[in-house]
Amino acid sequence: MRSKTIAAAAVIAAAAVIAGALAARDGLDAGSGMGLYPMAAAVAALIAVFAYGWPRLLKIPDPWHITWLLLLAGWGATLAATLSALPSPMQWMPICLGLGVVAVFASQLVRGTGATRRLESTLGALLGLLATTFASGWVAVLNFAQLGANALVVPIGAAAVALATLAVMAILSKRLPGSTRMGSAAMALAPLLASGTLVYFTQRLLLQ
Repeated sequence: MRSKTIAAAAVIAAAAVIAGALAARDGLDAGSGMGLYPMAAAVAALIAVFAYGWPRLLKIPDPWHITWLLLLAGWGATLAATLSALPSPMQWMPICLGLGVVAVFASQLVRGTGATRRLESTLGALLGLLATTFASGWVAVLNFAQLGANALVVPIGAAAVALATLAVMAILSKRLPGSTRMGSAAMALAPLLASGTLVYFTQRLLLQ
């Protein structure tokens, strides 16, 4: 079962790297913003996979409310990064993250004091929010195309994170908790999505 879940995670990671490479080719190499839209679509799809699998990986009771919170915050940050121009294409990301945090605590209040595993649900949702909102960096980095950004940063960054994640999962395969394919995909996507902001700021530093 663990080999199958790692294989599923590998497919998801490979798809992310291919999407990054295609977006970089269409956007950064061309010196235009055309790569924003395929990258935004790819990131939105990966956020959806992560948002569904993450609370189920953590075996959180009533996972759907967390799925929707992660999905809306991530999609909001990605949309903002797609539509925002330089010099600050990620200016709305902290706002989306902040609204998501407020929504997480509000949802736990609605569940009531007698709800099971409230602490685990809160912490899991907060960690998930970091991944889904930070993923907008993969879109925002393509805004640097008009400044002559290096097209290799996006696919190389995605490939490095994906390979490192899969290597760790393979090494720890016997110690990983049993999970569904979607849960394992969420486990693999967490560092890949969250590293979007790191890639964004790396590109920004290279342009200075």
